[in-house]
Amino acid sequence: METVTDVRTEPVPVPAAVERKRGKPFATEAWNFLISLKLAIWTLIILALTSILGTVIEQNQPQDKYRQVYEDWAYNLMDRINLFDMYHSWWFLLLLCLFALNLTCCTIDRLPRAIRTVRKPKLILDDVTEKSLGLTERWKSKGAVPQWAEAYKAALARTFASPRVTETDGAVHLYAEKGVVSRFGAYATHAGIVIIFIGAILGNVFGFKSYLSIPDGTEASHLDVRGGKEHLDLPFAVRNNRFWVETYPSGQPSKYASDLSVIENGREVLRKTITVNDPLAYKGIWFYQSGYGEAGGATAQVSLKRPDGTSLGNLSLAPNEPVGIEGYGTVRGVKYDENYQGNGPALQVKIEKPGQPASDVWILQGRPEQDRLRNDTLVFSFGGLTSKMYTGLQVAKDPGVNVVWLGCLLLTAGMMISFFVSHCRIWIRLSEGLKGKVEITAGGTANRNRPAFEKTFAAVLTEIRKEPSDNAKENPA
Repeated sequence: METVTDVRTEPVPVPAAVERKRGKPFATEAWNFLISLKLAIWTLIILALTSILGTVIEQNQPQDKYRQVYEDWAYNLMDRINLFDMYHSWWFLLLLCLFALNLTCCTIDRLPRAIRTVRKPKLILDDVTEKSLGLTERWKSKGAVPQWAEAYKAALARTFASPRVTETDGAVHLYAEKGVVSRFGAYATHAGIVIIFIGAILGNVFGFKSYLSIPDGTEASHLDVRGGKEHLDLPFAVRNNRFWVETYPSGQPSKYASDLSVIENGREVLRKTITVNDPLAYKGIWFYQSGYGEAGGATAQVSLKRPDGTSLGNLSLAPNEPVGIEGYGTVRGVKYDENYQGNGPALQVKIEKPGQPASDVWILQGRPEQDRLRNDTLVFSFGGLTSKMYTGLQVAKDPGVNVVWLGCLLLTAGMMISFFVSHCRIWIRLSEGLKGKVEITAGGTANRNRPAFEKTFAAVLTEIRKEPSDNAKENPA
């Protein structure tokens, strides 16, 4: 006969912490990560460090400039991780999105509680609420509960805010509050930051920045963006009609400006003179006055006369470029000296006549008639140098700028509310006591700036504890 042994094993108890960890679904873990304060702090730290890095390393410069500063291995590494165009890199945009997502999730997680606090306040001053308040006071008064309830209701409305009246179990509860909007200041600040980041992302993805040099009398419509890695053709052209510089007596520039025209479909659609901080805007693209310089070498102005003084016009001599004079030969400007032998500015010209050796002649700007001493058929006079200038324009398009402004306004409003407004609440409970007296309990709290609320609470109690006859004397009908 077989013997059957019944073996039963007791389950090994699992610690509660392990059980809770096993029981948490992935969605809960992910949500707790997104609303964590650690995520916000570390994201802010990384954003601050990368912003410092983007300030130290010049952004969107020509590649040759970077190669002059960094070795090949360093340049290749920095270029691979987009340190030369950091604010348009995928990882910087990811940081912005992560921080915006963190603020959004924190707002979604905490906002419902703030809404419940505002929509369904605790109207009754029970024992639990009384113990949680930072300020409480008790006293007794002769009379009836309805009489004092009406008096205190009027006093609260006069000195603090209109109260709500609730009657329970023979007691009357008065509840008054002000500054409810302060509960939403932090959320307005969060929303403002998120909107600013959204605007920055829009600007980084769909906008651009570039630098454009346009010589006098020419136009341009082609841009190099992203440090010259991308090329962009504008739907219109910008013409530099004229550029000029005004200087101080010391020679330092006091003002420089450009007369610009927007050319679209072969005709001028807009014209404006721009200066620093007064740009030209057209179709969402802004042109800022950023710099200037000489477009090529300077041109020497030389006038021609016969020995009898008859004028034959002017010559513009580019450096070492021969200019022919009919019946005479060719002339070219060779060298310019700011102070030739102590006689001031002078120009050296090379004169070449058919069948004769070339001759070098110095023409002094301050002595226009000196060239007559050569006894030549033509007399040259040097009128100085003129140079063709170019205007340097910073060109930018940022479709997210209005979104950023909206976020800044909301951020400012949220911070003002958070710092300067507090949610103040006052409860008063009136109940029947012994010997015909009314027992009164008052309590109050504020979510911030509690020292100021203590003064408010004391002033309110001073006012409401006045006898009805006192109030009548102060406010006669």
